[in-house]
Amino acid sequence: MATREEYIDKLEKQLRDWNSQVDKLQEQARSGSEELRKRVNERVETINEQRSNLEKKLGKLRESSGDAYETIRDDAEVLWKDVKEGISDIQSALKE
Repeated sequence: MATREEYIDKLEKQLRDWNSQVDKLQEQARSGSEELRKRVNERVETINEQRSNLEKKLGKLRESSGDAYETIRDDAEVLWKDVKEGISDIQSALKE
């Protein structure tokens, strides 16, 4: 298992990567149909909320210790999975 610092660094890097991916996916959607753009924009709004929540969890992870760290990390893992699935959903929609 990764150390606390490694985990936080990994999460920060992934958030930066996701920000870039979402921007690129939105750009791709602009050339699609109105329905596709609407679908992508709705999903992006959800992803943005999840990323915002994940960034808050990241701040709490930096400040936490012991059991609190473990609980917050578990919450962050759920958000991580949700954001990852959201981006995958957008990628799939753009391939249709």
